[in-house]
Formats: sequence, C-alpha cells, structure tokens
Amino acid sequence: MKKKLFYGWWIVFATNVICMFGYGTWLYSFGVFFKPMSEEFGWTRAMTSGAYALRSVEGGIASPIVGWAVDKYGARLLILIGAVISGAAFVLMPLIQSLLGFYLIYGLLLSAGMSAMLYLPAWTVIAKWFRRRLSFALAILSAGAGFGGLICAPLAAVLIERFGWRSAFVVMGVLIWCVVIPMALLVREKPEDMGLLPDGDVPMELPKSNASTSDVVSVQAAPFNGTPDYTLKEALRSSPFWFLALSFFFQGMAHSTVTVHTVPALTDAGVPAATASVSIGLLTLISIIGRLAFGTLGDHITKRYLFMVSYTMMGAGLLVLMTAKSMSMVWVFLFLFGIGFGGNIPLMPAIRAEYFGRKALGKIQGFMNPVMMIAGATGPIFAGHIFDTTGSYRIAFLATALMTFLAAVTIFFARPGRRMADAYSHLAQPAGDSVGNHPAAK
Repeated sequence: MKKKLFYGWWIVFATNVICMFGYGTWLYSFGVFFKPMSEEFGWTRAMTSGAYALRSVEGGIASPIVGWAVDKYGARLLILIGAVISGAAFVLMPLIQSLLGFYLIYGLLLSAGMSAMLYLPAWTVIAKWFRRRLSFALAILSAGAGFGGLICAPLAAVLIERFGWRSAFVVMGVLIWCVVIPMALLVREKPEDMGLLPDGDVPMELPKSNASTSDVVSVQAAPFNGTPDYTLKEALRSSPFWFLALSFFFQGMAHSTVTVHTVPALTDAGVPAATASVSIGLLTLISIIGRLAFGTLGDHITKRYLFMVSYTMMGAGLLVLMTAKSMSMVWVFLFLFGIGFGGNIPLMPAIRAEYFGRKALGKIQGFMNPVMMIAGATGPIFAGHIFDTTGSYRIAFLATALMTFLAAVTIFFARPGRRMADAYSHLAQPAGDSVGNHPAAK
C-alpha cells in the first residue's frame, strides 16, 4: 500500500506559495517601482526609501501583536486577514498623489497586511508540524520567497513599462487575493488536530513494565521530545535571545540596503532598468541554493557555524558590489550575497525553535522581530542619504558589509542556554546516534 503524503508537506507547499507572491510583490519588487515613482513625484532617494523604512518600523510594532495572535487564534486566520488587507492596499496604490499617501498606504496599510500574512505565522505553524526535519521544511518554505523575487520583479518591470506603475500595483493586489486566500485554506494548526504526529512519525508501542503484553504505551521518537518550552519572559531574560537578535539586526542592515538600492545603483551605472530588475530576480534565484543547502545542513550541523559562513559570504559580496565596474563583478556579487543571504533565512526560525521550544514561539519570534525591523528601517534611509550627499553608494555598501562581518562574530556567542543544553543531554537518541551529534549539544 502506497504511503500517504504527510499533511505537513501540504502546509509547507501552501505557505511557500503564499510567501512567493507576498515577498515577490511587496519586498523584491520595491526597487523596480523606486525610480519611476521618485522621478514622477520629484522625491529624493532618501524620501522614497522612507516608505521601505516605515514598512520595517510598522513590521516591528506589529510583530509582537501578530505573534500573540498566531499563538491564540492560529496561523490560518492571520494569513486570511493579511491577504485581504494586502490586496486592498495594492489596489489603493494608484490613488497616491503625495509622499504622505505613499507612506500611509505602502508603509503602513500594506505592511500591516503582509506582517499578518507572511513569515511569522508560516514559521510558527511549520515548527508545530516538523521537529527532526524542521530546518529542511523551513528551507523549502523560504525557497518560495526566492522564486517570488525571480517572478515578480521582472513582471513588475514589464507591467510598469507597458501600463505604468499604477496599473502594475493593481495587478499585484488581484494576484494576492486570487492566490493567497485559497492557499491559506489548506493550513491546519498542528498535527494533533488531524490525529498525526510531527514529521509524520508513527507512534512506537512499547510494553509497560510489570504489565501484561496487551498494555502498551505510545511513544513518539523525535529529537525534540523533552525540550523545555520557554515562556516569553524567560526568553527575554536569556542571553541567547539578545545575541541572536543583535546578529539578525546587523544582517538586516545589509539585506534591506541591497533590496532597495541595488536596482537604482545598477541603473546609475548604465544597466538598463529591465536588466537591473532581472538581476534582483537572479539574486533571489541564487539565494534558493543557499536556502536549500543551509536549511538541509541545519538539521545536521551546528546552526551558529552555518550562520557565520552565510554572513561572511554576504559581507564579501557587498565588498565586490562596492567596487563593481563590470557585469562580471556584478555576477560575483549575486553569487556570494545570494547564497549567503539565502542561507540564513531558514536557519533563523529553526534556531529560535531549537533554543526556545514551540509553546510560545509565535510570541518569542514576534518580540525578536522589532530588533530586526529597526535594521530594515535604518539601512535604506542611511544608504539613500549617503547617495544624496556623495552621489555614490560606495560608503553605504562598505558600512553594510562591515555589519555582516559583525553579525558573524555576534552569532558565535549565541550558544544555547544551560537549560536547553541539559535537556538535550538527556534525550533518547535513535539507534546509531549520540547526544553529542545534536546541534544544540555542540
């Protein structure tokens, strides 16, 4: 009899598609709209970057609320609400006539919808469905966002060229409604609700001691059994929480700067807008290599070490972009930064689930995100101001490269707390494994 596909993989598929269109339209297409809007309204690059920065600030404020709501009401409801709001915000974008309107609709309304729709609820629900294969499942999820950049950024460029940026925004809003809402209906909160176990495991039946052979105990063999679940208050009091948050902050500075300013920087260098937008698509495509490779390795190798490699690659890529004078150097940047950036995406939620458990994971992730969102707000404005002042992105790219190297140093000190390490030291391991082989024990 053919084994039925574990339903958790359907949830990975649904959230993958949701993130593909969410991040593809909202995040990776922003740079494509950047110059057409700033040129039409006469905004400086720092002013236009302000919408992206406001998006990050709003996300930081909303994340604790979204995290609480996910734990209380479930991921599916949050995704549905976010999809309705996000689609409406895109459809309202043609009404913009001022910078304030841009900030209110894109920076606040659209960002609020996307905060409820994207990674935080997806990460949280997948962490309930997978334990042993969590990093790999998150890698598959994050690949969707990468494909979103490859698909949506070039699509946005074509729509803008043929119909204008206003019509392009409307098309994106309709896409969100038509794709995300049906996908959200596939989401279920936890495997126990469907009579299943995480990873699709089958319960082992072991005889009770001093009992008849008909008396059995159901035992689930999974590496995370016995892992203590931190409360939000306990996580906030732990040093690993703050080391992780600080390293994510440094990385976020680089990511947000590249997302917003790479297309303008390439077009300034004489690269046609269509080619520049394809470069962002290629960056996200290449990032899929990192997402899948690092996500798969994260189930077998200490995640902190993988973070250090990914951050170093990002920094090296930015140094190449800073001195790039030919497309061959741009390709080197895309390779280094893309794989490095992609690698840390599935590792972020995986290491938080590994360190803090799952019971309050939505809240814990929600309270860590504001630290990261500050970076998302600061990076683009800083880079835009540097360009407006010097006429070049060179200093901005150098500064953000140094930030990623700092992230690599900081993550090294984000070791699991004694409480978590002690829990892993007492776990029963499958045959052939040892406790020392578990990433948290290293």
